Amino acid sequence: MDFLMRKMTGIAGPVKNGAPGGALIESIADTGTTISSPSVGPEAPVYQLGLQVTPIGGAGAPYQVTIKAVIPRLYIPMVLPGARLGVMVDPLNPMNASPDFSRIGGAAPAAPVAPGGFNMDFDASGRLAAGEVAAVASGVRSGAVNTIKGSADQLLATGTHGTAVITTAMPLGKTVRDLNPAADPSRLNDPVWVFTVEVTVAGEAPFPAVFGHRVPLAKLASVALGVKLAIAVNMANRNQEVAIDWDKSPIA
Repeated sequence: MDFLMRKMTGIAGPVKNGAPGGALIESIADTGTTISSPSVGPEAPVYQLGLQVTPIGGAGAPYQVTIKAVIPRLYIPMVLPGARLGVMVDPLNPMNASPDFSRIGGAAPAAPVAPGGFNMDFDASGRLAAGEVAAVASGVRSGAVNTIKGSADQLLATGTHGTAVITTAMPLGKTVRDLNPAADPSRLNDPVWVFTVEVTVAGEAPFPAVFGHRVPLAKLASVALGVKLAIAVNMANRNQEVAIDWDKSPIA
C-alpha cells in the first residue's frame, strides 16, 4: 500500500526505525472502508484500533494509542478486544505506533484468547507464510488447531445449528488419510482445509471461529470467501468446534 493511500485514509504505515513492542487491543471499530493491494490482499477492511501499548523495554506505565490499520482478512478472527498485538514504536515519539500482525495472538490474563488458540503466520497477501503449511499441519495434529474429522457427524447431531460465512479458507496440502487413516474410507481422499468463519446462531451475536475441516472433493469448487455454510457448533468451545454440514452447504 503506497504512501499516498495511507495519507488519504489516515492508515498507520510502518514506523521507520521502530522498536518492537507489544500492545493490548482495547477496542475495535469498523470504518466501513476496504482496500485491495498486493501487500494486504483483496478487500481488506480498515479498522480503528484502540491500543494499550507497553512502553519500549517495559519501563513505565502502559499508555493508550488510537490508530487506523488495514487488516488482511486471514487475521480478522484474531483481532479481538483482549488479544495481544505486536507493534513497532517510534523511539522518538511513542504515540507513533504501527501494528505488526505477524505477532498477533494470545491474550492478557483474564481476557479472551484468540479464536482457535493457535498463532498462525500469514504473509501480507493473506496466504500461509512460506514454510507454515507444515506448522499448521502440526497444529492440526496436536489439537492446537481443532480439526473436525469423524466427530463432525456427532457434532452435527448434538450441536447448536446455525450458519457460517467463510472469511478465509486455506488448504493444508493434506488429506483425511494423512491425518486420520482410520476414517471412513469414502472420505480418505478428501482434502483438509483451515477455515476462519463468522458464525451466526439464534440468540447470539455473530462470532468468529477457526478450525480444520475436511472438504468433500465434490464441494471444492464451492469453497470461497463469502460463501454461507450450514453448520453446528459446540457453544462451550464455540471458537474452535464447528462442524460443516456439507449435505446442506453451500446455502444459496
